[in-house]
Amino acid sequence: MIQTTTEGIANPTAWHNFSGELLFRRTNIRPPEPLSLSEWANRHAVLSKETSAQTGRFRSFAYQDGIMDAITDPAVTQVSVMKSARVGYTKILDHVVGYYLSHDPSPILVVQPRVEDAEDYSKTEIVPMLRDTPVLSEITGDPKAKDSNQTILKKQFMNGANLTLVGANSPGGFRRITCRIILFDEVDGYPVAGAGMDGDQIALGVKRSETFWNRKIVLGSTPTVKGLSRIEKSYNESDQRKYFVPCPQCGEFQVLEWGGPDTPYGIKWEKDENGNGLPDTAYYVCRHTGCLIHHSDLPGMVKRGEWRATAPFHGHAGFHIWSGYSLHTNAAWKYLVAEWLRVKDDPLMRQTFINTTLGETYEDRGEKALSEKKLAERCEVYPAEVPDGVVAITFGIDTQDGRFELDGVGWGRNEESWSIAYDVIEGDLETDEPWRRLDAYLKQIWRRADGRGFTIMAACMDSGGHHTQKVYEFCKERLGRRIWAIKGESARGGKRSPVWPTKKPTSRTKSQFRPIILGVNAAKDSVRARLHIEPPKPGQPAAGYMHFPVERDLNYFSQLLAERSVVKTAGGQRYRVWEQLPGRANEALDCRVYAYAALCGLLYLGLKLNVMADNISEHPDKLLPAPAQPEEKQNLQMPGVVITEPDAAPRKRLSQLLP
Repeated sequence: MIQTTTEGIANPTAWHNFSGELLFRRTNIRPPEPLSLSEWANRHAVLSKETSAQTGRFRSFAYQDGIMDAITDPAVTQVSVMKSARVGYTKILDHVVGYYLSHDPSPILVVQPRVEDAEDYSKTEIVPMLRDTPVLSEITGDPKAKDSNQTILKKQFMNGANLTLVGANSPGGFRRITCRIILFDEVDGYPVAGAGMDGDQIALGVKRSETFWNRKIVLGSTPTVKGLSRIEKSYNESDQRKYFVPCPQCGEFQVLEWGGPDTPYGIKWEKDENGNGLPDTAYYVCRHTGCLIHHSDLPGMVKRGEWRATAPFHGHAGFHIWSGYSLHTNAAWKYLVAEWLRVKDDPLMRQTFINTTLGETYEDRGEKALSEKKLAERCEVYPAEVPDGVVAITFGIDTQDGRFELDGVGWGRNEESWSIAYDVIEGDLETDEPWRRLDAYLKQIWRRADGRGFTIMAACMDSGGHHTQKVYEFCKERLGRRIWAIKGESARGGKRSPVWPTKKPTSRTKSQFRPIILGVNAAKDSVRARLHIEPPKPGQPAAGYMHFPVERDLNYFSQLLAERSVVKTAGGQRYRVWEQLPGRANEALDCRVYAYAALCGLLYLGLKLNVMADNISEHPDKLLPAPAQPEEKQNLQMPGVVITEPDAAPRKRLSQLLP
């Protein structure tokens, strides 16, 4: 018989823990009552004051039940949840931990993005849950007792269960661990480089469960950028369940969607006479019959909703859920609309909305969304190779292993631009022959409809890759022609560099030659923003607008859109960088960025486009005269061409062209 008092016991605390262990050993002789995770959570879970606005018994939403019950379904080995904020996912994760600690005692591993996140999750979620949930406090023991088995990241329980928390940035955290339940939280926040030399964090975590025939793998996260998101990849490998709810009027089931200006269904709102959105008028339009649904109908819709798989099931259940389903007060449709109206024109904030409110990967799907097709539809027929609005020409040159790619851009008033040439010069760049063709190409004259011509005012040439020294030698000999060797600096310490360095470029002297370091992120921001500018009316100027000739194809525009903005964190600061999408070529974007950088270099040296435009308009003789006989440009793209130097007037110095 177990002694029930501590009278006469030398160490009452130790006796309390020992007697508790004996009681639980006797209790564990009986098999646990069959309970799904949602049943356990609604029966036992308690909301703590540290993590919830309302304390007391937990009551689930219907869409949460489906996610929880998949985790305890014997037919399911892996669960992936691609979700937004405000859908209660953190509580689901808490309940998974609580269930497998108390009801089905198991070794559990929770993987957070960083060690600091793991410690914070333990302190703010796990500790209050163990304190306030009776079935968990019974197996926890005295929280004030000094016990080496109880730390922030490792906890041992009286019934044999244990909990380990690690950060995905800690390679050693995965070692010497064997667990049945592996919970990966916010996987899109894991370091891209993996867990050091040990490899990918998810693969390392999954490997920790290989000895368990009844293991459970759970991945959950807010997604980030399409094509780069871990949770998107995992969800796409699942049976891709979506939550269907019935229309309160026609009864047709449908998935709630944000909609947008191009769809007749989804969340909508009215506008005032000035075209401003009115969030308080938010409503939902049924995609089947166009019924108008009010937010007050949502609780009944969610209660009668059901999860439906949209792909075959092979042991991997996937769920997508977003804030439009949430019954939390701060997620009402009018608040979601207000958030969208606040951020829709800001790329960084728009991405945050798409990721954290819609629970979707970012594809720059704002109201001004870009696509190759839309850009191609804007192409124009130029009256000559150089349209009349051009006053200066710059080139961007991308250096590849066996070719140069070049984009020539004409600039006019207020930096309105025209793409005037996009060519490829092929050859073995370790030989001099393609470099001679490149030099001849850059000496060409580009002419307007009246025959008057331009030479290239400046060019930026990429010095990265395998031919750095050859680029240096080429540009060093042509500094007087403003052919600049450049190197891109994406971001350093979370800080964004300006497009053109504010200090005097070291490559302007022939001694101690160095490339000019460009802030390519800032340049790509500018190029991308200008692609959003709407076409001007015929004959009307448009500051910053980018014109393209009919010769540009879909592949060219695909390359212009080959990168996506990604949010990163450094030193506690959030910042954006541009990253290339997998499988997409981006040479056209790089060339355009370099051509724009060359313009920035000219502006740094004192060029004033608008003043130059006035001078050229009043004094066209500043341009090269029209040729006496029609001329034809050489095709310098392929090896073997006989290079002839153009018979051109002496090149004018920049000081002669400046006002």
